[in-house]
Amino acid sequence: MAIEHESAELKNKMPEIAMMLMKNLNFIAVIFIAFFMCISTYGIINEGSAKDFLMRLPSVQTEPWKTPVLALLGSAGLMIVINTEKKSTCAVVCGCITELVLAAWLTYITNFAYTGLILLIFADYMRYIKTKYTYFMLVAAFVIYLAENFELLSGYLGLVPFSYYTSFYNNIARGLIQGAISLCGSINTLLFIVYMIFIIHFKTVENRQMQLMNEELNDLNEKLREANVQLEENALKIANMSKIEERNRLAREIHDTLGHVLTGVVTGIDACNELIVLAPEVAKKQLENIANAARQGMTDVRRSVKALRPDVLEKLPFEEALAKMISEMVLSTRVKINYSNTADLDNLGEDEEDAIYRIIQESITNAIRHGRADKIDISIKNQRGLILVTVADNGIGCKKIKNGFGLSHMKERLDLLGGELSCDGSNGFIITAGIPVRLK
Repeated sequence: MAIEHESAELKNKMPEIAMMLMKNLNFIAVIFIAFFMCISTYGIINEGSAKDFLMRLPSVQTEPWKTPVLALLGSAGLMIVINTEKKSTCAVVCGCITELVLAAWLTYITNFAYTGLILLIFADYMRYIKTKYTYFMLVAAFVIYLAENFELLSGYLGLVPFSYYTSFYNNIARGLIQGAISLCGSINTLLFIVYMIFIIHFKTVENRQMQLMNEELNDLNEKLREANVQLEENALKIANMSKIEERNRLAREIHDTLGHVLTGVVTGIDACNELIVLAPEVAKKQLENIANAARQGMTDVRRSVKALRPDVLEKLPFEEALAKMISEMVLSTRVKINYSNTADLDNLGEDEEDAIYRIIQESITNAIRHGRADKIDISIKNQRGLILVTVADNGIGCKKIKNGFGLSHMKERLDLLGGELSCDGSNGFIITAGIPVRLK
């Protein structure tokens, strides 16, 4: 396994290694040719063969020392541009143009003796092949490469053929120099081929992986879509089942309660009809019992009906429903109620609206019925991720608070929402409910 891992790692690094070798080889080849042209020119002049040399050349560099200096600067600039990471499209285009210009200029000042630089920048372009402008650079580089190899430009520009510089050396030296340059070109071409093979291989693998990934994503999206449809169907079924169960529960409770109470009421009234003449006092007592039973029945029915969503919440926006409930209570009881709201109540869920509405409604009822209050302050605000509902009255208060049906019902609603309820009866009565704000 370790050997396979090392082999794969080496394979991944092959394009980088080939590129590094190409850069070093091209840098050495250009500098070698430039220095050879400079030294050869000075050597020929010093040997006294300058006149014969000049007669044989169509043109010659009047200051030979400039050739290696310019070649060194141009090669260094080219290497810097190639090694610079190009992130944006503009940087890629500018870098490609600069590389092409520098490579063509270096080829020109070395009299087209070495044309491997075009392959180097061609290889560099392949790293940015996704940029659309790079294709134009590739075409331009290919055209220049063909022109250099067929010496179309060297003859047209009147440049000195490199063979003129080697003609004053013996056959062995001339063969070594030409062989070294040819070897550099061959190795450069071989490295370019290796680089291209691996680059094309990696791009093919990458494209295939992207294709497989897209197929997997499409399959996953399709499965997610099907799952969402199924979840929606299940949620709808559960909601319908919940409604049916709740209706059945309420129907059972109301049926059982009303059936029991009405049966007792009807039976008792029938008995009273017979007793009202014979035993009026007994009939009166019986009517009191019937009234108590009816009141208890009404209490049981109210307890069942309280689980239903208030009709006003179905017809009006939440804040309007709250205001309507408070104003109706003020009109019917003449109790002064101050209401203020600084929280955002527009995006609450139905369960949150029901809880807040019922808490305020029950708190007002308890303040009037049990606390005998004539002033109630209601506030709703946001505080530390909670919707904070506070209902405070100036009633008689309650030092020993017992959780009756109203307070228990509030706490049950808040428990379902992850909220909390607190009460304080030391000075009047204060109910505080905190409901966590759910992210939409």
